[in-house]
Amino acid sequence: MKKGFSLLLSIIFLMIMAFIGAMVISFSASSSHHSSNIFLDTRAKLALKSSTAYAILALHGHDFSKGRINEINLSYPFFNSNIKFHYFLTNCSSTDVNCSAIKTQDTNATVLVYVTVTSKLPNYPLRKVKVTLQMP
Repeated sequence: MKKGFSLLLSIIFLMIMAFIGAMVISFSASSSHHSSNIFLDTRAKLALKSSTAYAILALHGHDFSKGRINEINLSYPFFNSNIKFHYFLTNCSSTDVNCSAIKTQDTNATVLVYVTVTSKLPNYPLRKVKVTLQMP
């Protein structure tokens, strides 16, 4: 009777230890996945900030006598960035740019910069958007 009872206890002990081992492996894998998601989210935020800075730099360095910038597309290692511009002008007669007519001279040539960063990775769908109003 003693040998049968100790055999039963050892089987139960092995089953408990196997369950605990499986749980440890499962938690370790989910922790690793969570860490990689945080890493990619941080990189997306940095790409968004970088794209916004690039758009403002492109606006300040552009010769507007030759036309307006409508859109810029950038590519990062894990992300694509699309930058669209919307102008607020007192003379909004051009059809080649996105613009709205305004009546105040103080805010003439103000630009709304719409930046969208999307993930290239199919198993990690991500989209971050930032809207900036840039004064001339």
